[in-house]
Amino acid sequence: MSPEPPEASAEAVESAAAAAHISHSVIAIYAAAAATDVAGVDGLFASHSTPPQRAIDPERVPRGVRVSGDGHHVDLELHLVTEWGAHIPSVAADVDRQVRSYLASMIELEPRSVAVVVEGVAPPAV
Repeated sequence: MSPEPPEASAEAVESAAAAAHISHSVIAIYAAAAATDVAGVDGLFASHSTPPQRAIDPERVPRGVRVSGDGHHVDLELHLVTEWGAHIPSVAADVDRQVRSYLASMIELEPRSVAVVVEGVAPPAV
């Protein structure tokens, strides 16, 4: 009889494909990278006093992504700034699709939910 696997942390999600636990910070970094690649996304929203984060640093958890879960399922919330003139419903749908696809390809993870919150619109390019 094999021993029971250790209980998954609330800060990680179990991946059956890799027989590993993947931290929420890794999931957030991957989700942020996928979201910022979508046309119409100006960057991740951090706060009203800082510019949107456009480049994702793999060493730092992006502040515009929230990851929650119960150890088996994960829910994502991405806070974005869109480009001036972008069709927000289309951008949100594209972000949802891109994040789900990227997480599936990189870590075989299907998020239970992906919420896209548009916090602002970047000013028109001069």
